[in-house]
Amino acid sequence: MRKFLGEKQTGLIFAADLPTFEDNARVLDAISEFVDVIKVCNPLVMREGAATIRKLAERYSKPVFADLKVADVPHTSAQIVKIVADNGGSAVMVHGFVGPDGISECMEAANDKVGIIIQLELTNPGGKIFTAPIANDMARLAAEMGVYGTQAPGNRPNRIAEIRGIIGPEPVIVCCGVGAQGGKHSEVMQAGGTYSIVGRAIYNADDPVRAVEAVLI
Repeated sequence: MRKFLGEKQTGLIFAADLPTFEDNARVLDAISEFVDVIKVCNPLVMREGAATIRKLAERYSKPVFADLKVADVPHTSAQIVKIVADNGGSAVMVHGFVGPDGISECMEAANDKVGIIIQLELTNPGGKIFTAPIANDMARLAAEMGVYGTQAPGNRPNRIAEIRGIIGPEPVIVCCGVGAQGGKHSEVMQAGGTYSIVGRAIYNADDPVRAVEAVLI
């Protein structure tokens, strides 16, 4: 399977969730040596445009993961995936509940230029109500369809291990909920996660470098 997010080093994905490119760049200028992948979110892309994906990729020579949580009918979802690919993204998050037809059309639109990562289980308490009960079924679907990877809640290590058992050893697992929501990078790695996604615990710190070092202990 192609390594859309590159070779894993630290296992850290930095969540570039600050309002502007410049805000995120100020943090990344200090911590980029510790970062394997940069994640962008819907607010940043909506505010500054999809071109910010390529700007980050080129400035830091890092893969950029578009965590856009795509969740629409197949035709529309595929257009979003293509926009990410056309703007230099390396992977994009798609909600598993769109079903096999939605995932299939996203994979076709990706055209082996970007990896499809399936969103399974939200990390907030509400995620346990609606997404957790169907997360394992979505993980099985992801495995059957041969997607690049899935998401798992980094603040629930037991769920990471369970999802890893379902999808097998090869697909990547990106784990949000690390840092501000209580997850620990070391526990994510031990449970079978590939990457921890960390944002607020780093960019809200007085010293982002020391914050990264603390995350990676």
